[in-house]
Amino acid sequence: MPRHGSRIRAVRPFPPAAPEGACSIAVKKTFRLRRFALLALLLLAPVAARGEEGGTPPDPEAEGLSPSTRLHALIDRVRFEQKRLATLSADFVQERESEFLAAPERSTGTFSYARPDRVRWEYESPKPISLVIAGEEMLTWYRDLGRAERVKVGRVSRQAFHYLNASGSLDSLMSYFSVSYTVPAGGEPYKLVLTPRYARIAKRLKSMTLWIDRQYYLPVGMRYVEPNGDSTEYRLDHLVRNEALPEDRFELRLPADVEVREVDLGGGGRANGS
Repeated sequence: MPRHGSRIRAVRPFPPAAPEGACSIAVKKTFRLRRFALLALLLLAPVAARGEEGGTPPDPEAEGLSPSTRLHALIDRVRFEQKRLATLSADFVQERESEFLAAPERSTGTFSYARPDRVRWEYESPKPISLVIAGEEMLTWYRDLGRAERVKVGRVSRQAFHYLNASGSLDSLMSYFSVSYTVPAGGEPYKLVLTPRYARIAKRLKSMTLWIDRQYYLPVGMRYVEPNGDSTEYRLDHLVRNEALPEDRFELRLPADVEVREVDLGGGGRANGS
């Protein structure tokens, strides 16, 4: 049920691919917003453990490791740190480049995560947008437009996890992507470049770059390049780990005059309204 008497209107699901044009640009921006919100959750949430959770953390910077062993150790260390991550908050910067933009588009705001499945992106500029994932529901409030969209994301997040979770097993990751990485000097983050091996993934994703923090071994940056060359990059700064977050951080209290649209991403008929 909508909070505080907000109106609900059932709408047709967005198409999986929209033609180019002014209208479709807005649709693609909405898709992009959801995609990155889900990816952030999937990159931070712990995956099923293999073996004991305790023990000595893997050290990808140990001397004498071969490149493949070092990469394996890095991914295992990310998994190890995920299991210890209860909350995370940070500032973020998003930069968007597209043939339809005269100049790169820059957005800023704050990011919050709480185990196991809650995320909030609070866009502050240039347009105020609040996006919250809690469980299998994503609620996006376009504050300047006076409307919100509610999406059931359970199936979609499982699909994204299957293909894009950077902390899955090395064998699983390598089966879908070619992975190259660099270890910059001076304590800069690890850089992993993922290139799809299969056409079904490549038609939606040209490449994805992840930056892994050298201190916390958590993703602090992500760049997503689409087949047409358009790209979106996120960077997290001023990370705060495992400090208590207010319970209402992951609630959106919508004013009564906000129209809420129920959006079905599955494409299986009309969305339910109530």
